Amino acid sequence: MNARQLILERRSVRAYTDQPIPNEMIEEILEAAIYAPTHKLREPWRFVLANEDGQARYVDQLMNLLAARGQLDQKTDEQRQLMRQKFADVPVYLTVLYEVQGTEDQQMEDLLATAAMIQNIQLLATELGLGCCWKSGKHWFTDGYAELIGATETERVAGVIQLGWPAVIPPLKKRTAARDKLTHF
Repeated sequence: MNARQLILERRSVRAYTDQPIPNEMIEEILEAAIYAPTHKLREPWRFVLANEDGQARYVDQLMNLLAARGQLDQKTDEQRQLMRQKFADVPVYLTVLYEVQGTEDQQMEDLLATAAMIQNIQLLATELGLGCCWKSGKHWFTDGYAELIGATETERVAGVIQLGWPAVIPPLKKRTAARDKLTHF
């Protein structure tokens, strides 16, 4: 598959089979993904992997975090169970952290390098037949989540990548043509 085709075929997959992903495959993806452009070769990223037995502990702790934040207060027991099941149905959670150090410009460069590396993860996963979804915001960017995954005081969460063998691949969603967003100087 060529790069253009790979970019066009990548989707945010949210439904997975229960087939496990071998650790070697995840490591293979990461070993290639880290060749993203990174200013002065700072390589600001670090990964926290929750799969196999760690995935169940991760889901338990994530649900505890949501409860502690009051995000489950207005939910019925059935809604809480559905939420837990939705989290449990994701075979692999890969949290991507980046180091926050240096000047404001350096921190921005490091975040952007990490984002480029995350896109590499998604493209490499797609090439291997995996589905993935880059999650951000909400509970992922909180101090409680940072503590849950063992982030240091100088690390921030860039996103959580959900990985698995796709049960459903969503259809392509139309994009605004690049020429409609292009300004010539």
